[in-house]
Amino acid sequence: MASKRVASRYAKALLGFASERNELDLVESELRTISSLIATSREFELLLTSPVVKPNKKKAILKAIYKDSLSELTFGFINILVTKGRESILPAIVAEALSQLRLINNIQAAEVRSATPLEVSSRDNILAEIAKIHDGVIELKETIDPDLLGGFILRMDDKQIDASLKRQLSTLRRKLSEHDYEPEF
Repeated sequence: MASKRVASRYAKALLGFASERNELDLVESELRTISSLIATSREFELLLTSPVVKPNKKKAILKAIYKDSLSELTFGFINILVTKGRESILPAIVAEALSQLRLINNIQAAEVRSATPLEVSSRDNILAEIAKIHDGVIELKETIDPDLLGGFILRMDDKQIDASLKRQLSTLRRKLSEHDYEPEF
């Protein structure tokens, strides 16, 4: 909980400086690059969290990786994190900054899980229903989950719509077991 709060403060500071310099779009693309590297490279994540690797060595490695590809602001920010011993929360800071950028840009993230890939018409219907609730850009992530049997589950923030066949069958099973059925002879 405390690291999330700290990550939020660092993210807010980075975005504040980026906003002052009119570099929000640049910083956002750089944060997405860092996020993809963290997600794909276990070694990079271990480098950030390792207490064995000295800060000077971490700075040298990060400089070799990012010096030419990151702006002065983002690279300086990462250097400050290493100097302060906070480089281990860089993944949380990046995730929080991207989340704050979604709020700034009025982008709503939604996830839809379905048994099979959605057809274009179904996807458009789901987006149209979400648009009734959220007046802004919708970032829809689709996931295939064969366990659902059919239908879909839509998640937005802390809201969920479960229109899956699996849930409907479970509800039917529960209703049938709650009511005693006595056949007439």
